[in-house]
Amino acid sequence: MSAADGEVAKLRSPASFEDTYRASYGRLTRVAHLITGSNEVAEEVVQDAFVALYPRFDAVDNPDGYLYRSVVNGCRGLTRRRRTGLRLARQEPVPVADAPEVDETWAALGRLSPRHRAVVVLRFYADLPLAEIGELTGCRTATVKSQLHRALARLKEVLEA
Repeated sequence: MSAADGEVAKLRSPASFEDTYRASYGRLTRVAHLITGSNEVAEEVVQDAFVALYPRFDAVDNPDGYLYRSVVNGCRGLTRRRRTGLRLARQEPVPVADAPEVDETWAALGRLSPRHRAVVVLRFYADLPLAEIGELTGCRTATVKSQLHRALARLKEVLEA
């Protein structure tokens, strides 16, 4: 084993997983909360992402990217399942949780579709570049640009009304 291999092994040790957890948990929970509107749901989605990462931590080249993608996909999947269940039950959609009454921007963000809300949160809260948002959401960069443009236009409509 060379010195470089030893450094890689040290970076991929269980302590490194713990360091990744400590460094990323709060940030990922805030992102998930902004996408789902619920702190409890956000914590659950982030925990699921870490549970999925743990057994393959040594094989993942970019743990932060893996976690971001897992969290975004988890939020989208949860929203999709919830919406399908509501449609099957023929009930009106119930908000995930009451949004804190911080300001009208927060309320307007909650009125966006889950995909548009995710793009806005990842771009302006997480400050990710468009290409990385595309990777996380499974879209091309051009699609992310158009979704962001539409989401911002919708936010403007809601805020001006």
